[in-house]
Amino acid sequence: MPPKKGVGTSKGKQPAKRPPAKRAPPPALSSSDDEGVDGAQQEILARIAALESSRGVSAASVGGAKRPRSTRASSRVAFQTEVLKRLSALEGTANQGGDDASGAIEPGETDLPGESGTDDQAGSQVALPVAVAVDNALGDGAVAHRGRCSILICGHSFVFWAAHQAKRTAFGSQLGLSQWATVEWQGRRGLRWPGLLPLLFEGRCAPPPHILVIHLGGNDLGLVKGKALSLQAQADLRLIGKRWPGVLIIWSDILPRRVWREALDAKAIEGARYKANKALHKALEKGLGVYLPHPGIRAALPDLYRGDGVHLSFKGNNIFLDDLRRGLLEALRHIWGVEA
Repeated sequence: MPPKKGVGTSKGKQPAKRPPAKRAPPPALSSSDDEGVDGAQQEILARIAALESSRGVSAASVGGAKRPRSTRASSRVAFQTEVLKRLSALEGTANQGGDDASGAIEPGETDLPGESGTDDQAGSQVALPVAVAVDNALGDGAVAHRGRCSILICGHSFVFWAAHQAKRTAFGSQLGLSQWATVEWQGRRGLRWPGLLPLLFEGRCAPPPHILVIHLGGNDLGLVKGKALSLQAQADLRLIGKRWPGVLIIWSDILPRRVWREALDAKAIEGARYKANKALHKALEKGLGVYLPHPGIRAALPDLYRGDGVHLSFKGNNIFLDDLRRGLLEALRHIWGVEA
């Protein structure tokens, strides 16, 4: 009998060998990845390609025995590790350089007239001392307190819109006082005087402020008489002083308006506003607090108001914010002994 053919053979021939599987090439960088590589990294990648090319040419020209595969693999791993270290170092340098621009004003922010720069820039120019309150007859609230002064600005829609605009100014929401104080805003649109005490005392978890700025009363005129409003305001300010011993109250006077809504006689409302401010000014001078006027805001200047004739325009809000900052700086000088 003829010999049997071996398993897997065809007509006495040896089985065909399968070619080794090819490794998938590394994924190519996308266009977005190329955009993320800076000039220094591109230069390193070009040097890597040139070095690998030169190594291939030199190996072919030598004509000697090639190095073992394990040795070549370990050399390539070491080479790639060194490249990654250099790329990481470059990325770290780039990140450090980007921190220098953190104090820049974001797009859309605007400076107040005649002012420029941010709080951080101002602090880098002049080193100012930490605010320290000294003992006086104000009580236990803001007395003998070392550190940062807490300021609360509360009121109706004028405070609400002023807080929004302050974020877009060079001084920021802290009015340029962040080196000495922390400013908190509580503006409630449509707020009237009966809502002040609930706004301050109901649901408030933060400790009492050292300085309290109140801008309120404009929405009440026309509903109550100016004298009644001033008497109610004085009584509530005394109550606030008892609930928060040592707090410094700054009264921001009621601003004029070009239009008094639901008012039959605008001149009579303007007269009531004048009398209420005058009565509160006298009461504050007797120890109730500090009076903060706004002489630059007048109803005769239409560009200081919006089209409704009630709310302040961008220019009017800038004057209002500048008055607040001026009054708070003056209070910090006298009560906290800061120098600016």
